Amino acid sequence: MKVNRLGRIVEEGSTGLIGVRPHVATEMILCIPGPWADRSEFLRAVITLEPKGRYMFAGLVLADLVAKDHVPLEIHSADPHMAQAFKLAGQGRLPPEVMHSLQQHKSAAYLHFPADMASQRQRIVSFSQIIRSAGGIAVKVESSGVAHPWERWMDLLGGTPFEQYSALVTLIGDERSYYSCGMHHFGLPECEVSNSFAVAEAADLMNRFNFWQAAENPALADGHTFSVAQEAPRFAMHRKPDTRHEPNHPSFNPHGVWQLHAS
Repeated sequence: MKVNRLGRIVEEGSTGLIGVRPHVATEMILCIPGPWADRSEFLRAVITLEPKGRYMFAGLVLADLVAKDHVPLEIHSADPHMAQAFKLAGQGRLPPEVMHSLQQHKSAAYLHFPADMASQRQRIVSFSQIIRSAGGIAVKVESSGVAHPWERWMDLLGGTPFEQYSALVTLIGDERSYYSCGMHHFGLPECEVSNSFAVAEAADLMNRFNFWQAAENPALADGHTFSVAQEAPRFAMHRKPDTRHEPNHPSFNPHGVWQLHAS
């Protein structure tokens, strides 16, 4: 199951990852379905954006000629499971009109960025906006399994540090534990706690721990403890490898996982 930043849960396995090219775990991958029948139609949509001549798609590269910047981009044909994947990754919060458009999509654009939110945020905003203007329907962070309608995506990316965290990280649960997915976008380990916690308590603990990592970048080691407040319970920390994902999986975290145990 998954827990969003407000504590809502859906079942594990609902990321709906659609296969893309081989990649490394240091990538952030965005999936943006659209109405383009093929690569040629996508190209026409891009090159006719105003101001005309600024944007180009050639080979596997989307370029902003004025900004002198480009990102890898692939076009894949429609997937019959795309709408369901977005519904689950969006945790049921995508508007009905967005879901309808997803059901009618004809292809999807996959953008690849280095998994470094701190340095890539403005590029993510800029290139997302290009695809949005060209007809993109919504965005799913393929490398963590969370989806957003456009307004929310842009608001989160342009919002507070916690909102930027929420744009890329989701919380998941299985029969043994709750754990985060997406902290590799910040160059940091995931967090995992026992599922003996109440859902809201586990979500609050993991979000606070992850955001503390991202905001403070503390020097951490096995045996250190963490608490959400001075008077609150303390949790012993143990770092382990990410064994939930294969190294070539989009969600694999090469920085590992911090397990929090009641001390």
